[in-house]
Amino acid sequence: MNRKYLNRDDDKNKEADIFDKNEKEVFFEKDPAQNSTEGQFSELGGDIKEVNKYIGSLSKHIANQKSKIDTIKKLQSDFEKELNVLTQEEQPIPIQTNKTEFETLGKEFESDKIIADITKIVEKQVQNKIMVLESQLQEEKRNSDEFRRMLEQNLKKFNNLEKSLKDQKLVLESEVRKKTESLIQAERLSAIGELASRLAHDLKNPLSAVKGTTQLIKVTNKNLDELTLKRIEIIERAIFRMTHQIDGVLDYVKGTPLVKNQPSSLNETIISALQTLLIPTNITINFPKDDIIILCDSHKMQIVFSNMILNSIQAIGATKGTINIRTKKKQNHVEIRIEDSGLGISDQIFDKIFEPLFTTKQEGTGLGLASCKNIIEQHSGTISVSNKPTTFTISLPA
Repeated sequence: MNRKYLNRDDDKNKEADIFDKNEKEVFFEKDPAQNSTEGQFSELGGDIKEVNKYIGSLSKHIANQKSKIDTIKKLQSDFEKELNVLTQEEQPIPIQTNKTEFETLGKEFESDKIIADITKIVEKQVQNKIMVLESQLQEEKRNSDEFRRMLEQNLKKFNNLEKSLKDQKLVLESEVRKKTESLIQAERLSAIGELASRLAHDLKNPLSAVKGTTQLIKVTNKNLDELTLKRIEIIERAIFRMTHQIDGVLDYVKGTPLVKNQPSSLNETIISALQTLLIPTNITINFPKDDIIILCDSHKMQIVFSNMILNSIQAIGATKGTINIRTKKKQNHVEIRIEDSGLGISDQIFDKIFEPLFTTKQEGTGLGLASCKNIIEQHSGTISVSNKPTTFTISLPA
């Protein structure tokens, strides 16, 4: 804040008075307020210096005026003494006891009071400015806290979004990798399947001729010795194994759609599947007690049960064992469990048993369980496996 000190000369024709000679008035002229706190404090310090300078000048002026007043008082006192000497024998002239105009005028120039009043005004202005600055500082602090809070919230949102994007990226990469592997495998299987289908057709016709010839030999020759009969049985088992493998390849490669679902007896379908197998004498098969009627393609379900029971027979091997087939009708589906007393499935291959072309058997094609899975999924069902004891669970819609 800058101040200008102007001489009081409203009436230029007025006779100059001794008391008005150096008298001044102060007018405050404010510059535009500065916004920053540092600028306001600097301005306030400059104001205080100017006020102190002005107070010093005013005090000096007041001292000069008091000196003049004292001189006037002394002249008046001398005048009264001389007047008393001249009028000693006359009636004393009453002297006004009230304070003279000069004394009253002197009171107006008491420096302590003026300084105190000016000091109060300055202190009040300083206090007002300090209060304004404190209010501004508090407002800036609130704004800063609000900005910091919003910044923290936005950073937290950005971090969550970044984490979500990274998770989505990993999921997409995993899906792309799986889809790529599936596509590559599908292309490979398509080529293999086409070749296998041709070989299966080429082998099936001569194999049927061998099978028919073997049966004809058994029928026409009643007096065959035991060694020849055993060799014929070996040939029949080999023909059955080859036929089963060829049928498995054709069932998987063809991928034929389902025939119209018809009500079928579950027990009759299982028995029809068993008639296509050679059941060793060391294995006992337990059937379900209660029969259940289901809607299915009975021919394809025979293929499923034939592959599942054959796997159980091969798992048991030459030791004495049992295959338990249990069925249970639930509210929305039918559950079929095939459990065997074999050694179980190794943990290393447990997750791969439904993959095409995966097998641990020398005479296997690796398409049996894959075909079963495809057929059950065509029926809108599911198949799963558990270990120790090995149990395959098939779930079909009721």
